[in-house]
Amino acid sequence: MNTLFLYDIDGTILSTQGAGRASLDAAFEQLHGVERAFAEVRFGGRTDPGIIDRAYALAGLGYTPEDAGRLQARYLELLNARLAGADITVHPGVHRAIEATAPLGRNALLTGNWEVGAQAKLGAVDLWHPFDFGAFGDDSPNRNDLVPVAVERSRASGFDPARVIVIGDTEADVACARAGGALAVAVLTGWADRGVLERARPDLLIDDLDAGLDALLALAI
Repeated sequence: MNTLFLYDIDGTILSTQGAGRASLDAAFEQLHGVERAFAEVRFGGRTDPGIIDRAYALAGLGYTPEDAGRLQARYLELLNARLAGADITVHPGVHRAIEATAPLGRNALLTGNWEVGAQAKLGAVDLWHPFDFGAFGDDSPNRNDLVPVAVERSRASGFDPARVIVIGDTEADVACARAGGALAVAVLTGWADRGVLERARPDLLIDDLDAGLDALLALAI
């Protein structure tokens, strides 16, 4: 089989009960003295570079690549500490879906997280290693650029997909799939409600990866 499955993380695979936002808030305050800098920033479907860009703008601060690097490093330190004690939810059907889709091609990630953040979150629930590679927020601040990145990495690994399926929980995931010529599967386990996802017109809308697994597999074959 030759389908490339691109899984989003937050809201699709798992939820960290706000550990990412809290860690960014704390990192920003420690570096810049601004409290709750991310309180008015929308996270769902966005990339980490886009999220911090918005936070700096709302705080009225300019920043350099070096500032962003320091913020990322502090964020990762704080995130790992929070994840160690967090009540992380792995959404229904995730383990079954990963196991069932693997024989049909390749499982990879497509996420707005920085790669180090993605590894921290998935590593906390032992779900980093099932994915062969990924496209991350490091690759572009624009999520719509990420499907081609993932496809190129797939080809570089020796796997040329005949079809690509993006699995996510927001309208931004659907838009990303469309921009990259992929099929879009939307799950109702995360940031967006049913009405929002219906209006985005994914190829498949499912309650979760448990109830919708058969339909996902049918789309892949």
